[in-house]
Amino acid sequence: MIGCGGIGRWHARSVRTLAGAKLVGVTDRNPTAAAQVASMSGARAFASVETLLEQRDIDVVTICTPPDTHAALIEAAAAAGKHVLVEKPFAPTLVEADRAIAACGAAGVHLGVVHQQRARSATQAVHRLVAEGTLGKVVLATATHTWYRSQAQLDRDPWRGSAAGGGFLLDQCVHVVDLLVWFLGEPRWVSAAAPALVMQGQGEDTVAATVEFASGALATLAASTAANRSRDDIAIELAGTRGSFRIEIRDYDNAEIVELGIAPSERQRARPLSAGEIESIVRREHGGWRAGPRSLAWRVAARLAGAGRGVRPFRSPRAWLRRQADRVAQADWREPQGHAAILDRMAAAVRGDGDPMVTGREARRSLAVIDALYRSHGQGGARVAVQDPGGG
Repeated sequence: MIGCGGIGRWHARSVRTLAGAKLVGVTDRNPTAAAQVASMSGARAFASVETLLEQRDIDVVTICTPPDTHAALIEAAAAAGKHVLVEKPFAPTLVEADRAIAACGAAGVHLGVVHQQRARSATQAVHRLVAEGTLGKVVLATATHTWYRSQAQLDRDPWRGSAAGGGFLLDQCVHVVDLLVWFLGEPRWVSAAAPALVMQGQGEDTVAATVEFASGALATLAASTAANRSRDDIAIELAGTRGSFRIEIRDYDNAEIVELGIAPSERQRARPLSAGEIESIVRREHGGWRAGPRSLAWRVAARLAGAGRGVRPFRSPRAWLRRQADRVAQADWREPQGHAAILDRMAAAVRGDGDPMVTGREARRSLAVIDALYRSHGQGGARVAVQDPGGG
């Protein structure tokens, strides 16, 4: 692992839950941070990236550094013959993204990108409904995303407010852009405004955009990092000719389908599914853990926390207890979620079982949309084509 900050520590904890992977080496520009993660994980701390990449017992390098360093580190890892898993965004520009993809292709190694919202059982459930045509022809999607950057967060992670972080669109809004692309397919053109209304000198803080997809579906996106709400939310509503859904991702912690309607045919009104029917659909997508922990004590704790996952503000005691109960349940049912599922799928790919959950070429499509957002804003909101959305 390269980078032992907050997200690096989360990777380290996630690897510990997996049977088929082990963290063997870490490095960071801050030797103390590397030593701390090495101590908690049993890994070795290396003084430099170069020394880490020389180790023969390393199969995969996971990159957890600020975005502006990703492309060069991907190239270095690929040159050393290591498979690569990199945090989003895997590159700040399409030029760097294409360079990284080419380097991994030439070296014959996998390039996976961490878009953990795809690993949620709820998002996988609605993705399957769309892919199987259960909702009919998709015609419209609306997405909103708010993320409040407090001064405390900027003090802790100063790169988020600088060029190193790539701006709000690349650092945070890429989550919702990636889900739109995953649900709707190949993007064609974008019309957008992305001004800095409040946070001057830190890039865009508010975005409004329209995106058309190759299928003809239209999506609208409204997002802001200046909006001061009690919790951070992603919400996506998608409507087709036979049904629709609304999914909410609260505090970046868990995804919930809060509304789902399906009609027998396009000539009939969609029927709203009950909470129980929705839950049964979600549980089919590796969601058995949602039945709760196996132990009586944790079942009682989960009941005290309430049924909603992530419903309350992020730092409330009930939200913390809910998340802990969910993680116990996931361990009980042996169903990794989020980053652990991404890491598990990456390990399987390296063993020869398919591809990473999100490949570099797939992740490039989200970057292409964001690139088009910036270009459209620079042209006064003009409609601009998404550059080579298929990734070459």
